[in-house]
Amino acid sequence: MARVMQPSGSILYQNKDRSVTLMDIPLSISLSQGTPDHPCTDLLYSSPPLEKPHPSIEPRSKKAKQRVQERISDTGLASQPFPRDLLTQGLAEIHAEHPFIFCSERRMNHHVLPAHHNKDQVQKETSQIVDEGTQESQIKPPERRTGVLRESQEPLILSSSATTEEHRIPQACDLVNKVIGNLSARPVLIHVGHPDRKYSIPPLSIFMLSNVGHREASHFSKMATKLFPEPSPSAAPGQFDFILLDPPWENRSVRRSKTYGSRRKADEDPMHILSGMLGKHMAPGALVACWITNKASVRDAALDAFESWGVELVEEWAWLKITVHGEPICDLDGSMRRPYETMLVGRTLDVTFDRFDNSTSAKATTKRLIVGVPDLHSRKPCLKEIIEPMMRDRSNYRALEIFARNLTAGWWSWGNEVLKYSWKGHWTEGHG
Repeated sequence: MARVMQPSGSILYQNKDRSVTLMDIPLSISLSQGTPDHPCTDLLYSSPPLEKPHPSIEPRSKKAKQRVQERISDTGLASQPFPRDLLTQGLAEIHAEHPFIFCSERRMNHHVLPAHHNKDQVQKETSQIVDEGTQESQIKPPERRTGVLRESQEPLILSSSATTEEHRIPQACDLVNKVIGNLSARPVLIHVGHPDRKYSIPPLSIFMLSNVGHREASHFSKMATKLFPEPSPSAAPGQFDFILLDPPWENRSVRRSKTYGSRRKADEDPMHILSGMLGKHMAPGALVACWITNKASVRDAALDAFESWGVELVEEWAWLKITVHGEPICDLDGSMRRPYETMLVGRTLDVTFDRFDNSTSAKATTKRLIVGVPDLHSRKPCLKEIIEPMMRDRSNYRALEIFARNLTAGWWSWGNEVLKYSWKGHWTEGHG
């Protein structure tokens, strides 16, 4: 087995211009639960790091390859794959500058299973949770609206003091469709119904556990302005300096798992809804990042959303997934699957501010590469440590993650899985 390490941060290697970054995925989430004054020392349970690449699922016969090519135009991979030379050069740089150490030591539990190349097995594995009884501890709003969203309800502030507090919430439904915040400098523990339902809310974090629908979006807008009534040095009331989206793009695995409840009506599509309201919550010069799939239609939909928000595409990032030995988990040029996910990064117009490479023209798109050993299915790296140097003031900025699967200290989080990894059963004590 390759050597592993326990670094002080989740970035294991980064070059000077930040175009290549080696990041530890579970550690990025763990560290994002704390602040410099009150760091999180607990560790998130993870799957075993992948030892070898997945077996190839590429078609072998000429006829099979032809059938795949015929599907690519409307259901296949995007017409603009991430440049192969940047993937290979970035990985070679990491091997040269940071050899043999590609992930930090992981804490594992026998209920957390490794990723598998078989899609049916992946779904089975991701339904397995970290400990017995965890299934009961997943809190999500119903896929279909069963009650009335009270848009007039006030936000629930758990704590604004400097001491660690615990709160008891009678029922899980009391957390749904409501903006809830921990405005203290320490984490707050909430007990929801059953004594074992304990959730840790990071310091200075605010979340809304809801689907992304028309009424929920309207409620979110009102609460953002209510909790940010005054302008900051860089944002107007209710605005954010950084917004991250990981939309539930329609694909076969999403349809099978129904993780986010795929919506087929255009006017109920979450991205369509956000296209109509999110722009007003973007500060001048705000960074906006959106994860996309390898389908050309998905890329087009994300760029359409950027246009509706007045966001110009300025960067494109790829998260290259590798084994613990530093190999891509599958063929870089695969027609059925690629070993990376792509994120589009844009910026709203602000002529007074530019933290991107000034040597490039206004129309140039900077490429950046994140490399990491994957963890549980659909668990992405937390980008806080990478994004903060791009903020005007890394100690005073407003950030929002939509379709979030975990909370982040100092950030807003919105989605129907925001508490997925806040349950204490997903965590174990670390060192520190």
